[in-house]
Formats: sequence, C-alpha cells, structure tokens
Amino acid sequence: MPANCSIWCRLRLILTVGGCPLSLFAELKRRNVFRVVLAYLVVAWLLLQIGDTLAPALRLPEWVTSLLAFFLILGFPLAVFFAWAYEMTPKGLRLEKEIQRDQSIAANTGRKLDFVIIALLAVAVAYFAFDKYASNGTQPTEEIFAAADATPARRSIAVLPFVNMSSDLEQGYFSDGLSEELLNLLAKIPQLRVTSRSSAFSFRDKDFTIAEVGRQLGVSHVLEGSVRKSGNQIRITAQLIDVKSDAHLWSETWDRDLNNIFEIQDEISGSVVNALKIQLVDELPHAYVTDAESYALYLRASELMADYSESSLEQADSLLQRVIDVDPNYGPAFIKLSQVSSIRGSWGYRPRDEAAEMARDYAQRAITSNPDLAEGYLALADAEASEKHDWESEKLYIQKALAVDPNNLEAKRYAAASLLRKGETKPNLDAARELLEVDPLSALTYRRLGHAMLFERQYDEAILAFRQLLRINPDAIVGHTDLGNALFHAGRYEDALAEYEAEPMEGFRYQGRAIVHHVLGNTAESDAAIATLIEIDNDQWAAQIAHARAVRGEVDSAINWLNRGYELFDLGVNIAAVNPFLDNLHGDPRFEEFLRRLGSGD
Repeated sequence: MPANCSIWCRLRLILTVGGCPLSLFAELKRRNVFRVVLAYLVVAWLLLQIGDTLAPALRLPEWVTSLLAFFLILGFPLAVFFAWAYEMTPKGLRLEKEIQRDQSIAANTGRKLDFVIIALLAVAVAYFAFDKYASNGTQPTEEIFAAADATPARRSIAVLPFVNMSSDLEQGYFSDGLSEELLNLLAKIPQLRVTSRSSAFSFRDKDFTIAEVGRQLGVSHVLEGSVRKSGNQIRITAQLIDVKSDAHLWSETWDRDLNNIFEIQDEISGSVVNALKIQLVDELPHAYVTDAESYALYLRASELMADYSESSLEQADSLLQRVIDVDPNYGPAFIKLSQVSSIRGSWGYRPRDEAAEMARDYAQRAITSNPDLAEGYLALADAEASEKHDWESEKLYIQKALAVDPNNLEAKRYAAASLLRKGETKPNLDAARELLEVDPLSALTYRRLGHAMLFERQYDEAILAFRQLLRINPDAIVGHTDLGNALFHAGRYEDALAEYEAEPMEGFRYQGRAIVHHVLGNTAESDAAIATLIEIDNDQWAAQIAHARAVRGEVDSAINWLNRGYELFDLGVNIAAVNPFLDNLHGDPRFEEFLRRLGSGD
C-alpha cells in the first residue's frame, strides 16, 4: 500500500481487498481500535461513578456531573479517530500512514493494552463490589438509614423559608414564622409527607436549584414565596413547583390586612392540596387564629427560643406572656410557654421542680383552650415521665396526642422511646428512620438514628450516623461523646478516647476516660477519671458513673448508682434495658429487679 495514500484511499483499498468486507474488521483489530474503545468505556464509567460519589460529599452542583458526562461523550469519537489514524511508537504518536507495515509495533501495543484493560476491569469490578458492600453495610444509604415509604402514592413537599422583602430586616422572623406555620399546617395532612423545618430551612441564604432541593430532601414538590410587611399591611406571594419538571403548578399573590394572615395560610394550604390533587378524607386543617399583633409577638418568641441562652428564653417568655394577656385562649402560645419552662429547668436557669410544674400547667392550659393540640399532650407526657415516673399517665397522653394527630412524628417518637424501658428497640429504630425521611439534613435526626443503631448493636452504622451529626453541626452538644460511645463499643478504643477528649462537657469526658483506660489496662488513669467524675457533681452524673462502674465490672456499685439516678430523675438511666454499657449486668437479680422497677414506675 503506498505510503502517501490518503486515509480514505486506504479505507477504499481495505474494503475491496480480496473483495472481502471483513478486511475492515481485521484492520480495526490490527490498529487496536477495539481495545482503545473498550479501555475508554471502562475509564469513562469509572470516572462517572467516582464523580457521582464525590459530588454530594463535596457539595458540588448537579451540573458538574452532567458536564463530566458531556465531555466523556465528546471525547469518544476523538479516541476512535486517534486510534485509527495514529500509532504509538517509541518516538511518540505518528500518523499510521507514515509507518511501513513491517515497522509497525501495533501488535506489541495491543498486548500492552490488553494488560491495561484487564487492570481497568479489575478496578471496575472492585469498585462495583465495594459500592454494593458499602450500600449494604457501611454507608449511610437508604437501605440502612431510611425506612421505605410504605405509601408510594403519598405526595411529598418542602416548604422553604419565605423571603423577607420588607425594608426592615428585623421582620425576617415574621417571614420565617409564617413559613414554619404553613409547614406545620400541611404536616397535619396524612396524605402529604412534609419536610421538617430544620432541613427545609437549611437552604436559607444559599444558591440552589429546585432540582437540588428535591434531591437532597427527597421531595417531589417545593413551596416557596416571599413576604412584605409594612405596618398592618402584608403582601404574600407563594408558588408551588414540581421538582421533576421545574414547572409552577400554582402561584398567587395576596395583598391583605395583617388580620387576614390566618385566612391566607388556610388558602395556601388548600391551594397546595388542590394542585397536588389530594383526596382528603377529613376536613382540611385550619390555622389557629389570634390577634394580629399577638401573632407577630408569638412568631418573634418562637425565633428567640431557637437560641437556648438564658436571656433569649427570658425574652421569649415575656413576649408569650403578652400574647396570652391579649388572647388567653391561644393554645400555641401556651405550648411555647410550656417548652420554654421545660428548657429553662433542664438547663439550670430555673429550679427544676418549679420549672417542671410551670411546664405542666401551661401544657394543661393549652389543651383546655385547644383540645386538638397534640403538642400539649406530649408536654404532659414528658412531665409525667421525667418528673414523676408515672408511665401510665405518660402512655395515656401519648395515645391522646396520636388520636388528635396520627401523623405527628414527635408523638410516634415518644411512643417508641417509652418502649425502650421494656427492652423493645425496633419501634425506636423505625421512628428514627421515619424521621430521616422528613428531616434528612438535621443533626438531631442523625443523633436519634445513631442512638437507635447503638441500641440495636449496629455499631458501624452508629459511627456513620454520629459522624454525619458532627459534619452537619461540629459543635453539637455531646456529639463527640456520642461518636466516642459508638467507637468504644466497636472496639476502636484509641479512636474513642480521641473523641472523648474532644468533648467539652467534663462529665462525659471523664466517663470516657474511665472506660477506655480500663479496657486498655491503664488502671491508675481509669481510677483517677472515675474519682474525678464522682467529685465534680455525682447527682448530675449518676448515669455516667453507673456506666463506668459497669464497664469496670463493679456490679454492686453500678446497680447502686442506677438506683440513685432513678431517684434523682436522671433520664440517662431510663434506657438501662437497652444500654450496651450495661450488658454485663444482665442476669444479675438486682439488675433485673431494677429493670422491673424502671418498667413499672414504682
């Protein structure tokens, strides 16, 4: 074949050599085109898989993966062209037409490509196997952490924080509060799965697409809007968007007097139901109505409660008192007052007994004014359990909460948590997985999920959940202790100690030191840690002392501390039946008696 023959000339000759059309196949094979194509496809697949894995972890926008796929597709014909037209020689790439047939080393190159392809296929198979194994046991995937949706036809929606368009930036609390109230209203519709506030509001002040919101929250629809408030006048714009098509299913604007805010909320929720073609069995839930000025104070107090500082809780309490002075029948305000009192008691801002009594009183007044407030019954259930060990009353109030709002996730969680005292762990895990469906970007979700995994003795999964907790909120209270506990039970003692040392709360830090140094054989360090733990405030850390004593094999002391914690209403002892720190106490008659006491509330 002439050396100066063009590519198309050579192709025509190939096609007509011996009149055999199969000569093209032979030439493609000789020039290693098939090998290059196979190698390119394997490499492209690996790059796409790696990109798909890293993009969410690096928080890259969705278009990055699409752009990578575009360039890989664009590169395919170029790879085929270069494989056909060029040959790799010891002197580099050369046009194939410039190489005499007897000087070609294409066969040697082909053998090398075979080894490369085998290696690439091995990597691909290894990656596939790892991905399959990870999704079944070591990665926080839906198979591990999320319960399958039992009702596939159920609609899902996220209510994003409405944008504050007012000239006064301080009015941001009003737009946030309105968004949250809409979210709570829609959440009462059983046929609708609504993303919780903490996950939906995580998109505030961020650049995002509706597709990204849908992917991260696992919803099919998004409700967004804006609020402009000036004096007693308000303009609200809302639109419902289909995630898959990015199409507006419905949008509307209201220019009203502030006194009409509750009618607007009802109209928005009704429009969402109509747009999603939801067939309601019961009447559409309605917003709780109060005075317009009181409602603004209520929303301001709700925002202040998010900061657990003593001064912010005091301000919230003061604002809520003004609300009930104007409207003594506004149940939601009494619920907030009950929650504020409970928090102030738990954090030592008020005497615990006094705060508990106030929380109980406010919850009762909430139910009296609005008997359909599930949160009121839950507040009473919490008070009866944590302050009286009255499990029967707790059970009764949880049942009442579920009766008025069967879709209430907190009520389901309370019901599941109450069963932990009896050693039943699966309902708690199911509740945690259901929470993950509606609150997938919340640190609290992963804390509850991690605890549920601990109680199931699924320590690797618990480690993943607590790591995610700390990724979302590196300053999460007791976050390092949670991760340290999971690592300890997984037998990773040095890693556990590092997490315990990073824990700011000293009681948990000393408990961690005591148990890790014990299993490592560092008796003096373990003794010193538990002595300090007892010294700092043994009334506050009774459960932690019991845990450390149990791990150290000091059964008598551990059981004594459990009983002391019970008398002190230490919530840490309420999970004794499922707590892995206490596993070596099972079978001891005194521990079994304690569990009976714990279960009966005597």
